[in-house]
Amino acid sequence: MRALVEFIEQYRPGFSKEIMPANEIRIAVLEDLAGPLPGAYRRFLQTMGESMGDLELAEANFSISGITGVYIAMDWLRLGRYIRVAEDEGLDGWDYFLDRSSPHGADDCMLVRRQLSKNYPPEGSHPKHVGLEEFLYYEAFKALRLPLLPHRRNFSSPEDPGAAARYRSDSVSALAEEKGFKRIPPAEHCALYERGDAGLLLYRHPTKPSFAFSLGCVDPAEMERLVHEFEARTGLKGVVVK
Repeated sequence: MRALVEFIEQYRPGFSKEIMPANEIRIAVLEDLAGPLPGAYRRFLQTMGESMGDLELAEANFSISGITGVYIAMDWLRLGRYIRVAEDEGLDGWDYFLDRSSPHGADDCMLVRRQLSKNYPPEGSHPKHVGLEEFLYYEAFKALRLPLLPHRRNFSSPEDPGAAARYRSDSVSALAEEKGFKRIPPAEHCALYERGDAGLLLYRHPTKPSFAFSLGCVDPAEMERLVHEFEARTGLKGVVVK
C-alpha cells in the first residue's frame, strides 16, 4: 500500500504525513472478531487504517475504530463470509465488505456493497470491484486526478447484460493506447490511463459485461477530437460532466 500512498501523493502533496496506520494490537483485535484478514486489507490497515487524513474516497469511512466497534456491537457479523471494511457515509446506506468466497489475486477479495442487517442474504450483495486494492486506486484517480482536467465526458454501456454484451470494453483500452495513454498499475480489471494533458478511467463490473469510462482533457479542441474517436470506436455517446 506504500505504492498507493506515493500515487496519491502526486495529486495531493503531503498525503503521506496525513495518514495514520492502525497499530498491530487493534488489527489483532479486529482479526479475532472478523476472522483472518486478507493480506491486501491488512496492508491497508498497517498503512492508513487509523486515519486517511482529510481524504475521503467513495463517501466511505475506513477507520478501524468504527469497523471494530460494529463487530463488538453486532456479534452475528463475526467470523462470517463477509468482512466489513468501510461504512457508507453517503445517502445509500450500503456498506463495503470483502467477500471471502471470491478471492482475487494473491491476497485480495471481491469488494461488495451490502446492507448492515442480520440475515441479509448473499444474493442481496452488489459486487463493485474485483478487489480492495483496485477499488482504492480507482477511487483515488476518480477523486484526485480527473477533477484537474477541466473538460470531461462520461461514457456508459447499457446496464442490461444482454445489451451491454454488444459493446466491448477492450476497445476503450486499445484506443487509449493508440492515443498515447499509459496504463497505471496495479489495476488489472479496471484501468487507469494517464497522458499528461489527458486522463482516462475505465470501470468494468466484476461479474457482468457492463462498463463505463470517464475521459478528461486540458485542451477543449483536443477533447472534442478524442470524444469523436472514442464515440466512433465504442458506439457509446459521451455525456458532458458539469
